[in-house]
Amino acid sequence: MMRSKGTVYLIHFDKPLKHARHYLGWADRLDARLAHHRTGNGARLMAAVATAGIGWEVVRTWPGDRTWERRLKRGKNAPQICPVCNPGNRRRERA
Repeated sequence: MMRSKGTVYLIHFDKPLKHARHYLGWADRLDARLAHHRTGNGARLMAAVATAGIGWEVVRTWPGDRTWERRLKRGKNAPQICPVCNPGNRRRERA
């Protein structure tokens, strides 16, 4: 099975939306995917963030595929890998 390479990315919200403070995603074309997020399309969480008027920024990226994205999501450790929440962790490579 051929896996599609792309970019795994971590978004940090300016303020929490209920319990959520991050969004972790994957895109084969990152710029296009982020444009969708800015307009509130794509992921439900990002639509809710847009509706709530919460700002956000991409704070970390990794080259990878959906398998890498799922692995990071299953770890449920976004605050630990987020350089905003954890300033000592500013690396851009795989966590």
